Amino acid sequence: MGFVKENINGIEIFRINEFEDYGIEGFFTTRQGCGHDNFNLSYKWAERKEDIDKNFRILFEALQIDYRNIFYAKQVHKNDIIIVERGFDFFEYNQKAEADGLVTNVPGITLITMHADCIPVYIVDTKTRVISLIHSGWRGTLKHITQNALAILKKKFSSSAEDLLVAIGPGICRRHFEVGKDVYEMFLREFGDEVCLESKESFFIDLKKAIMIDLKKNGIESCQIISCDMCTYEDADLFFSYRRDLNRPEKLGSMVAILRMVRR
Repeated sequence: MGFVKENINGIEIFRINEFEDYGIEGFFTTRQGCGHDNFNLSYKWAERKEDIDKNFRILFEALQIDYRNIFYAKQVHKNDIIIVERGFDFFEYNQKAEADGLVTNVPGITLITMHADCIPVYIVDTKTRVISLIHSGWRGTLKHITQNALAILKKKFSSSAEDLLVAIGPGICRRHFEVGKDVYEMFLREFGDEVCLESKESFFIDLKKAIMIDLKKNGIESCQIISCDMCTYEDADLFFSYRRDLNRPEKLGSMVAILRMVRR
């Protein structure tokens, strides 16, 4: 079934239904909420902090999330992973720790990453009950951030590849992710031509395909991967996109990926 769109208390959101058999909830928000198409969850692109606080309060209430038990990190487009042991009050804590990947085995903590084209990756260990949420931009993808998360699951939590269920969420597709020749050549060396497309004098990268390659190299089979084909650039009615609206800053915003363990 993959990512299923639902309307929860006026908010359009995607839910990963396959996780729920294991007591896990995974979501990805859209720009549609409360009767308008600017349900922005990015403080960076907001005129007033109060507006984003309001949107997060609406979101947490709709999903019955305890805002006092949240964890997010300052995203810096690297491949560092934080093992999360406790949450904090979302509205009172100013996060300083830098990381683009989160891992926890503590029920109740809600993991959050923020996205406006970069790929969200959700990993669930269905046996040892560990979850991981990743923000994978081109820099993190090139540095194999998903592979780093898998290594931590294996080393710290004794996870086995055959027990993992992975979802790759909405993000910019290859048709719209144009890069410079230097970045193209780095991906070509790291992942091969399967993720690279050259068209006349333009160069494009398939970030989702690169993530899939890392997953399969680490023993994750296709049947264990839920891959969403929605493109944040193309689906303008549903998603904010940094690449699409860079020259129109008033249009910029962010969605969030959410992952939490609701029961043992």
